Amino acid sequence: MSTLLHILKYKFIAFMKSTFAPEFVTAVRGFGSLVVLGGFSVLAYVFSLGVTQFVLDQTRVGLFLYHRFISMLLFVFFVAVNMGNIIVSYATLYKSSEVGYLLTKPVPYSQIFVLKFFDNFLYSSTTLFLVAFMVLLGYGTYFGYPWYAFLGVMIFVLVPFMFLSACIAVLILMSLMKVASRWGFRKVVSGLAVVYLGIVAVFFVFSNPVKLVQEVNQFYPNVDAYFKGLDSGILSFLPNNWVADFLFFMARGEIHLAVLSAAQLLTVTLAVFLIVLYVANRFYYRSWLVTFEFQARANTVESGRRIKLFDFRKGSRLSPQIEVLLKKEFFQFFREASQWIHLTLLVVLVAVFALSVRNLNLTLRVTEVQTMTYLILYTFGGFLICSLALRFLFPAISLEGLAFWSQLSAPLDMRKVYFTKFLIGFVVVALLGLLVAVFSNEPFIRFTERRPLLMYFGIFSAFWVSVTMVALNLGLGGYFANYQEKNPIRVASSQGATLTFLVSLVYLIVLVSVVIIPLTQYFQSLFLFFPFDMRTIVVPGTLMGVLSASLTGFAVAIGLRSLTRDF
Repeated sequence: MSTLLHILKYKFIAFMKSTFAPEFVTAVRGFGSLVVLGGFSVLAYVFSLGVTQFVLDQTRVGLFLYHRFISMLLFVFFVAVNMGNIIVSYATLYKSSEVGYLLTKPVPYSQIFVLKFFDNFLYSSTTLFLVAFMVLLGYGTYFGYPWYAFLGVMIFVLVPFMFLSACIAVLILMSLMKVASRWGFRKVVSGLAVVYLGIVAVFFVFSNPVKLVQEVNQFYPNVDAYFKGLDSGILSFLPNNWVADFLFFMARGEIHLAVLSAAQLLTVTLAVFLIVLYVANRFYYRSWLVTFEFQARANTVESGRRIKLFDFRKGSRLSPQIEVLLKKEFFQFFREASQWIHLTLLVVLVAVFALSVRNLNLTLRVTEVQTMTYLILYTFGGFLICSLALRFLFPAISLEGLAFWSQLSAPLDMRKVYFTKFLIGFVVVALLGLLVAVFSNEPFIRFTERRPLLMYFGIFSAFWVSVTMVALNLGLGGYFANYQEKNPIRVASSQGATLTFLVSLVYLIVLVSVVIIPLTQYFQSLFLFFPFDMRTIVVPGTLMGVLSASLTGFAVAIGLRSLTRDF
């Protein structure tokens, strides 16, 4: 234990010195992080309080239904935290250079595992803790909870809920390493992705919200009762249901039943954590050695002789430098499992969202409702593009690593290096952005004979947002580059990434402010039969193009300049 405390002490000192270093770049990143987190916290509080007031005061669905809806959201949150921890834990527990260093020292394997497990959990969940607390604060403000109730719920309910998800993720990861040693890593990961999608689908089949509303309304006006018999079998034993039950009993003032639900969650979380420690003590070191098996299989003589799709031994009509740069980007991306796994999951989620939005039946012909619905989908599309660019473009230059000197010292125009990354990133981001734009506009263009207008607007916006987000994240990613960090997820979660995210959000807010007036006029012309002047969209479209082009040029200039400095 003394060894573990010694390591923790110096990790804390290193964190404090790197976070509060007296440098201009550090100050800018810290201020940006504070603004972003503060803004998200305020929005989360206002949104949570507003939704709770609206649902319970206006719609009057009752406490039971409202907390069952919360349970569904908590399930999605639990799965998202679980999947995220599987991806991040692989890099932290198996690919981290710190693990390799500590394994050469007289430190027990179990202590190394505990150290990296908590390091990973705290690092990846700090922002979620803050946002979850503000959501809880908004929810609890409606019911008038005292300050100590918020603190108790956060410590004894929400944190164990997230910790349980992280523990299960690590168990799945170590099992994955065991099975992958026989069947192959890519096959097992693909099967795991299918299993997760199946779990989500089955959950929502058995937790049909429409059916639940119909069943509860049969007991109207007694909609605040605890209709335990309406829950679907085994789904009532899921952790998200325990948290929802705790909040439900707290809202009704039945503290003893709320404590029982919290105790159930704490007991299961503690039991699973003890299982994690037991499994890690017996298997963590061997599973770490398995990663070298994967590398050895990929580097055998036979595999080296096989000609792959993108092989340096293949020729092409491209110039030698461009060909080498394109192939380097391909291998650099796919050599890190967390990169292609995360991208695959995002592509699947984007496809599910696009197909779901396409089937929306917007029958309520009210100007305000249609405008607000369109703006929500429009903002979500922009936010999705922003998230993709931040996750995969911001770390692009940092991932060159300490070997980047070989390119800087070569007879190579660094603009080729930069724009190769730019074009590859733009193609991926723009394709997904255009997919969302086309499918999210389709339900709206069914209303009107002017069918092409909204579709053209969506494609136009998706193009400029994609260009700008790629430029911002690649350019500022070069300015805040950390060539010593090998984990792309950590780079995309750094303070520099937070500041870039802030700039991107401000850009999206400005775009929504620019287009809200012409969109309102457009829907008014549909439902109130007002004349619509096509020239109304010229000025907003021009402003969008000028602003996007200006930000793109600014970011490209910063990115190119960052490649010329000594790293």
